[in-house]
Amino acid sequence: MNLNPRLLVLYGSQTYTAKELAERIWRTTKTLGFSGPVMAMDDYPISALIHEEYAIFVCSTTGQGDEPENMKQFWKFLLRKNLPANSLVKLKYGVLGLGDSSYIKFNFVGKRLHKRLLQLGATALIDIGLCDYQHDLGHDAVMVPWLNKYLTTLKIYFPYINIDNLSSTFVPKWNVSLLREGDPNTVMDTNSLTEDIYFSKGCRDKFVDYFLFEVESNVRTTDEKHFQDVRLIRFNTVTDAVLDYLPGDIFIIRPRNRKEDINELFSIFEEHNIDIKPHYKLLVEKCHNDMPVPPFLKIQRTMYEIAEQYWDLRAYPSQYVFSLLAFISEDKTERDKCLELSSPAGEEDWLNYSRRPRRTILEVLRDFHHSASKLTIPVLFELFSTIKPRSFSIASSALMYQKRKIDILVAVVKYRTKLKKARYGLASNWLKTLNPGDRVYGWLKAGTLMFPMPHIPLIMICTGTGIAPFHSLIQECNATRTLDGVNMHLFYGCRYCHKDFHFKDALEEFSREGKLSLYCAFSREQDAKKYVQHMILEYSQMLHHLIMERYGYVYIIGSSKNMPEGVKESLAEIMKIMNGLEMEHAKNLIQRLERDGRLQVETW
Repeated sequence: MNLNPRLLVLYGSQTYTAKELAERIWRTTKTLGFSGPVMAMDDYPISALIHEEYAIFVCSTTGQGDEPENMKQFWKFLLRKNLPANSLVKLKYGVLGLGDSSYIKFNFVGKRLHKRLLQLGATALIDIGLCDYQHDLGHDAVMVPWLNKYLTTLKIYFPYINIDNLSSTFVPKWNVSLLREGDPNTVMDTNSLTEDIYFSKGCRDKFVDYFLFEVESNVRTTDEKHFQDVRLIRFNTVTDAVLDYLPGDIFIIRPRNRKEDINELFSIFEEHNIDIKPHYKLLVEKCHNDMPVPPFLKIQRTMYEIAEQYWDLRAYPSQYVFSLLAFISEDKTERDKCLELSSPAGEEDWLNYSRRPRRTILEVLRDFHHSASKLTIPVLFELFSTIKPRSFSIASSALMYQKRKIDILVAVVKYRTKLKKARYGLASNWLKTLNPGDRVYGWLKAGTLMFPMPHIPLIMICTGTGIAPFHSLIQECNATRTLDGVNMHLFYGCRYCHKDFHFKDALEEFSREGKLSLYCAFSREQDAKKYVQHMILEYSQMLHHLIMERYGYVYIIGSSKNMPEGVKESLAEIMKIMNGLEMEHAKNLIQRLERDGRLQVETW
């Protein structure tokens, strides 16, 4: 009997969510006695896959159905035509896909991987799990029951495993300890507390080219009386690096926690006499051969740096967080409540307590005061999710700035729920605080929007900050002298002409010069609200001509709530009227445009 059977866990992740879920799966299987590495797909020697017997693949879908960066080589190898149909006949696997159902190619990468593994002779122990970010319970709604079913199926091969007592065992990923003053293992350095730990030597992601930027300007673009603060932030490269980005490309940056939240965390430690001080150093060492220490944690860092740059202090606790609190709690009342909130039967209570009011992890630790008094460093590394990079559509053309600058348009997220304190978006509020001269690291990523040749008509439909990639394209076309109002049509929606119309002066100037056809819907400037989907219907004949007779492309960018579907409905209505079609056939026509890439949608 093999008491430590091997179970491989591989992930392909664009936002680090897949990595975190893969690590949770690894921890669960480790509890059951399995061994085997958890790693990015491109870090795994794929030629060894023919020898694997059990594996779980966790992969996200990016853009318009693309695989993540750290999965590309793995996927390219699997697609080789010369691979025998029985290559993976030994492999028994499960695929867990992470997707967003607001996109037409929902979980496209996971579905393709599942199909390809079957083609190569592998056996699926369980059907693919299709996690949906839009679900009230997030990815856990599918992941938790999917994993339970996978483990139950494994009992066929390993009848001795017991999946009933998983919550009673805690397996830390690493050996994590504090180095206090005078500890001989402490490595002293002269780095400031706010050095960027992610971009220190030896800590960089091998799949990414980083740039050091300096903030040139950070300007509010909305009226001071407008409810929302939107920022136009311009970054200059500090080195001689050339920024070869294109319209539709993405600027990515990793935010930091607010000082108020960092101080709150250390205040919780102090109140419970937990000996964790901001200046203490952290030592992270390998605990299991199959769970390596991330490069940026191999270097000794202060607890302040970890609290500022590594732990997401504004995250909304998942049900898994409450299972951890239940594990450490010695207070019966709090422990029972945590067990309830972490159970399938307590999902509705968890939604009402945690997700719907957007209660943060720090607020939960305040509420579960007795449980928080038992926090330890290893538990904290499981309790807090890591700060994830944030992506912003680039709002400028590289040609306008000699490939040295980048503009982004940032809506500062601040809102209220039933809780007394306002809710703050981590990234946007950090970006708001940046001043000219501040330096940050960031990187570029190819966008998912594909633009045709200049002579082909473009119908650009957006609301709010969704204007950013279109502004980049308009600047680019102006720089190359291909900006022409005959082919460039922009439908833009916001609340007020003089309060939240981003790039108003530049766009109106292009319109006056005949370089851009501009159509604006200001929803709050008349009694009946007017949105871009209403404006589109007013130009039915023109849009039908551009799409059907001149083979134009349509782009929709904005919030995923109502606008994108509303615009599609309006386009279908145009096709119905102008072509004399039934609505069902008109909608099929719009769907065909989307499948052919002539209708592209980018939402958030």
